Amino acid sequence: MAITNKVGPPVTGDDFYGRKEELSRAHRYLDTNHSLVLSAPRRIGKSSFAKRLIEDKRSMGWNCVYIDLEGVRTRDEFLNVLINKFDKSGIWTETVSLAGGIVNRILEGIKGIGPVKFDFSRPETSENLYTSLSEVIDHTKDTLVVIDEITLFLSILDKTSASHREAEFFLNWFRSLRQVSGTKIRWVFCGSVGLHNFTRMRNLSMTINDLMSFDFDALSEHEAKGLIEALAESENISLSDEIIGILLEKLEWHIPYFIQLVFTNIKNYPEIHMGVTPRMIDNSIDRLAHTDELTTWSERLSEYNGQEDGARLILKRLCQSDKGLSRDQLLAIYTQYTDRSPMKADNELSLILNMLEHDGYIIRTEGGTRRFRSPLLKKWWYYKFVE
Repeated sequence: MAITNKVGPPVTGDDFYGRKEELSRAHRYLDTNHSLVLSAPRRIGKSSFAKRLIEDKRSMGWNCVYIDLEGVRTRDEFLNVLINKFDKSGIWTETVSLAGGIVNRILEGIKGIGPVKFDFSRPETSENLYTSLSEVIDHTKDTLVVIDEITLFLSILDKTSASHREAEFFLNWFRSLRQVSGTKIRWVFCGSVGLHNFTRMRNLSMTINDLMSFDFDALSEHEAKGLIEALAESENISLSDEIIGILLEKLEWHIPYFIQLVFTNIKNYPEIHMGVTPRMIDNSIDRLAHTDELTTWSERLSEYNGQEDGARLILKRLCQSDKGLSRDQLLAIYTQYTDRSPMKADNELSLILNMLEHDGYIIRTEGGTRRFRSPLLKKWWYYKFVE
């Protein structure tokens, strides 16, 4: 089966490959009225997975809404995007035209003169908004709402609110919508920054403790091999099982994004018609390590809310180690860097390591050693921040 090689953007339809077990598991949760937070490292394919869930549920007759909050920077933009998407999806009840109040004012603003502004510092405004939305959303029909890049949006709001009040408000607001009695609306939250990390660092974990944490990781070796074969077929490139095995071994972490990146570099060799060689694979990985293709992995550390410098220190030291470092070694490094007490330094290190592990930067071996999860990312980090 040939597929289109799309590096970066979410894929849909026939270009979505694999994930059969994960899709089956996600559908079981949704069919039993669970809402999900997709818990997976960055670039693992969360958005593509969520869009595939929408395709499947729409074919089953569900109402479906996909809301991407990337680029949404203010509360007013958020409201306009959210309600505009709801308005187009048919998620309102038949009484929406009679409901009056804030929702109709927002809809009039969207369709007419522009966005309507609200003062969220006034509790009555927040209360009326939630009450109005609850009254006009149809909770009686099977519905799937995907909120993508929610953590990026919350992080932007959080930078203007030292007390995390605005982020807490929106997280509690979403929770209130999920708690409507008898609702048939299921929610899926995902994004390139982990929602669990965000809430944990701000003591807001209680706002998402009703969500089912849905974990998924790299492709299985069988699916990764199949993806490479499908990409090769789409480009009319012949790849032997031996070459595919070498490529998978070099990558080690079999996420679609890395597979597609390396494949794109390999297929651009002028002599590709003569066959793919191990040298081409090595050169392609080395070439990627010298480009800006992985820059987002560095940029996303800005969302670590005060722990960015510590995370960068850990990653810089790990990219210089061939076999990784033990926790004791990392603690010694971190203690020299910080002026915290030994106990606080130890706790902060645990927080940083857990975040880096959750977001796919590092992996913990059975012996407790931490190392980069991706040899490609490790090489890129070394060239970018050490060499």
